[in-house]
Amino acid sequence: MGDNMHILSEKLKDKNGSVIVFFALCITVLTGVCVLVIDYGILVHKRISLSNAVDAAALAGAQELIFDISNAELVAKSYLEANGVVPSDAEVVVYDSDTKIRVTAKIDVNYYFARVLGLDKGKVEATATAMCGPVIGVYEGIRPFAIEKQPLEFGEQYVLKEGGGEGSNGNYGALALSGRGGSTYVNNIINGYNGHLRVGDYVETEPGNMSGPTLQGINTLISRCDHIPQCTFDNYNSKCPRIITVIMVDSLDVNGRNNVRIAGFARFFLEGVAGLGNQSIVTGRFLKTVMSGELGDIEEDFGLKGVKLIR
Repeated sequence: MGDNMHILSEKLKDKNGSVIVFFALCITVLTGVCVLVIDYGILVHKRISLSNAVDAAALAGAQELIFDISNAELVAKSYLEANGVVPSDAEVVVYDSDTKIRVTAKIDVNYYFARVLGLDKGKVEATATAMCGPVIGVYEGIRPFAIEKQPLEFGEQYVLKEGGGEGSNGNYGALALSGRGGSTYVNNIINGYNGHLRVGDYVETEPGNMSGPTLQGINTLISRCDHIPQCTFDNYNSKCPRIITVIMVDSLDVNGRNNVRIAGFARFFLEGVAGLGNQSIVTGRFLKTVMSGELGDIEEDFGLKGVKLIR
């Protein structure tokens, strides 16, 4: 019996030794998995941050394509730098007739725990492409004014709405958006029409000079500019009430109340409304600017463009 007990004791020792070895192997494997998970998490976080950085850089660069193409690359790289990406680690390419910009950045990510497994660092890469294009659809804030499409001289003064004796067959540039009559018209001047309009749609003209409602609406918008100093065409706040969205149409040469086709949209800085009696002549200047909306491809450039990520 003593021999049997000795043999059993030896077997238990062997089994305990195997368990210890197995446990040690498990701990090693689990430790390796944990360190890889932690460093992989860091890698994913860096990839997300880099992706956000190149997205912002591409959008900023695309917007600059509208105003100063030669400065687009510099602006994109400045946004990368502001988001912690070294500009020399990035490539910026402007292409497709200067309407698109692609930003690609690569960074090294140092590992912390995975070094015990012989892994020092990983690479993260992100690419974003943005485009600029004419706004062909506007979702809100359109004012009830139309002007015939024409090559625009930005900075030159224009008459947005004609006075009595001008115009065409009783039409002076006013539109009936969402309803007819003076009360609807003045409400659309002050608050904007919030329906969705796009190039190719037809809108109805509002015949007659609409002198009183025009005077009331335009003066209300101008008085709502509370910026100090007050906004001017050369120095304005982009959210100023004096900046409105107007409709470019194929023609206003129609008889009385009639439908006219939308050819595009433009942004207009209101400078004043003047004239006694049936005049109410609205003047201001067209702007080159950016706003949200549906982008598309039209031949005419009315200065109103948007940007969006396309990849």
